[in-house]
Amino acid sequence: MDELRERAFVKSWSSYDPSIASLFDLVNSGALEEEGAHSIIDVDRVVESDDPECDEDGTVRMLLPQEVVQYFGTEKPTREIVESVYSTARRRLPPVLGGSGCCTAIYEQGAPSGFAFWGMTGD
Repeated sequence: MDELRERAFVKSWSSYDPSIASLFDLVNSGALEEEGAHSIIDVDRVVESDDPECDEDGTVRMLLPQEVVQYFGTEKPTREIVESVYSTARRRLPPVLGGSGCCTAIYEQGAPSGFAFWGMTGD
């Protein structure tokens, strides 16, 4: 997740304010306190919870195994499955509240190949 946050900083903030040279500087500058970045930059930790309603501000929650099957129809969703569900039914996916996100492992040929993240940190 740190790598994803760093890429988002480089893409959307690095040329915005020359006095902010790094993601660390941005987070500590106070520039995000009022509105946030409206991106993965606003999320700083992954949490595990048995409560599917857990959606703390600034967190990404790993989906529970039963949720992965419920939302994606398989225990081992591929990137294509996750993208298809997200593009057609994202309103059914958790989290319900803004300020947080969820993630699940994605698979290629039955083996873990990465993670898919989604959520809402802004309006």
